Amino acid sequence: MSLSSRTVVIFGGGVAGATLARRLGRDYQVTLVDPLDYFEVPMSAPRSLVAPDFAGPATIPFSAALPTVRHVRGRLIEWSPDGAKVQELDGRTSVLSGDVSVLATGSRFSNPLMRSEGGTLDERKAFYRRFHLRLLQARNVLIVGGGPIGIEVAGEISETFPDKRLTVLEAGPRILGGTSPKLAAYAQRVLAGRGVAVIVNERLVGRQPADDLFGPGGEATTDRGRTLSYDLLLWCIGGQPNTAFMRAQHPELLDSAGRIKVDRSLRVSGQRSVFAIGDITDLAENKMAWHVQGQVKVAEANIRSVLEGRSDRLKQYKPKTNDPTMVVTLGSRAGVAHLPGLGLVTAGWLNRLAKSAHMLVPKFRKALGVPKADVLTHETGNGQAAAAGDR
Repeated sequence: MSLSSRTVVIFGGGVAGATLARRLGRDYQVTLVDPLDYFEVPMSAPRSLVAPDFAGPATIPFSAALPTVRHVRGRLIEWSPDGAKVQELDGRTSVLSGDVSVLATGSRFSNPLMRSEGGTLDERKAFYRRFHLRLLQARNVLIVGGGPIGIEVAGEISETFPDKRLTVLEAGPRILGGTSPKLAAYAQRVLAGRGVAVIVNERLVGRQPADDLFGPGGEATTDRGRTLSYDLLLWCIGGQPNTAFMRAQHPELLDSAGRIKVDRSLRVSGQRSVFAIGDITDLAENKMAWHVQGQVKVAEANIRSVLEGRSDRLKQYKPKTNDPTMVVTLGSRAGVAHLPGLGLVTAGWLNRLAKSAHMLVPKFRKALGVPKADVLTHETGNGQAAAAGDR
């Protein structure tokens, strides 16, 4: 059998799955399973919420990014070593298998702020336009969750709409709990300087994360009896590993957090030709695209080795345990980072260069082989944006 006839099935079209599909699609028959018809740069979502036009360059049709890859619009609902059951958009189910399978289904969020669970590129852009109109109408915005998602959303809104009253509610003892205390403290000072209130060690009661995205304003109560009024309530809590497909037949392959157990070669525990990468793995490292890119490189090399009959020569992935590397944007002109060799970085120009100005959109467009596009870099007070090419 020629190498070009070898088959790879990748479940999930996020950062891990899409970039791996692009790399392997040059040499093998690759099938990508994802309910969406597009790739979205995940870091771009907070910017698109305040500047809907930013979603233009930040969302890429799979047909453009992966022209040599077969795309099945569906969702993995049950996995076994003999094949994976996929529910397609029309309700039909099919069983897919390949010489190598890759599980890269990522995280599942409580609402579509960060990632849509299904739909088309046009529908995603329409969501951002609808949300933007809702945001324009709101005076008091309550953000639940003080992790990277919540803080970046607070940064975008407070920069673009300085007249709005923002409150960030965090259940833990501080915001950005997965980062260094110094980074978190700097981010909180910047937000406080914009009038953003940060409340820690409290959580909402009687509410579900899916509530209120486009609902009317009202009041919310915390577990300490505090009443918070809002016109717009945004749940920005972290995602959960999207691994329900594994629970029915193989719960032993999941850890207590629902993540898939992998070996140092990124193969699913006990499997020779099934890999798992991205947020769903039990690797002891922060779930960030920074780390996922390293996983993709190792997984690609090992998948090629398996397909070429060299399974005894697999590379080992070293988890980035306790690595504080992170860049947190606070709007298009500010941010704070912890970078290798530099430590804490608060300089606005460096954070703009690293992420704030472009939200990594050019980087991922290049990785997926699509043409460059003007990336919106500056938010104005009315939520409009100017492209870099317009200045």
